Amino acid sequence: MPNKYNKLFISTTDTVLGIGGPVNDECKKLIYKIKGREKTKKLIILVASIKQARTFKNWNSKAEEYAKKYWPGATTLVVNDQGFRMPNQKKLLDYLEKNGPIYMSSCNISNAPVCKTLDEAKQIFKEIENIYNFGEMSQVPSQIIRVEDGEIIRK
Repeated sequence: MPNKYNKLFISTTDTVLGIGGPVNDECKKLIYKIKGREKTKKLIILVASIKQARTFKNWNSKAEEYAKKYWPGATTLVVNDQGFRMPNQKKLLDYLEKNGPIYMSSCNISNAPVCKTLDEAKQIFKEIENIYNFGEMSQVPSQIIRVEDGEIIRK
């Protein structure tokens, strides 16, 4: 029987370990399910560039200004209720450029500590077979800024 979690992967990012997959409803549901995540908590979308971010209807000119200031880097921009981030990690950016934007969430069971290593993540999420090491992590989650009013939601 095929593993329904084959569409997802675990990877390093420039911030913390993440669970991700292509931006589609099936992957979104699988991420929520495997993490036991509340549906009210949004998933962010990782993009390779501002150009990729522009392909989403939520994106706007104010977001563009913030992106030029903070990207690439550890800042998630919430635009019209959707979070976007361009990581500062070359191999991950190359992956996003080649494969398109992805949903990404921290690699943990909801409300538990984030996995620190790929080995730890493999133990917790045995269903996920695709594991990518894109390089060093800071182990610090991204800051989150709401673009509409400039409020820093998480520092």
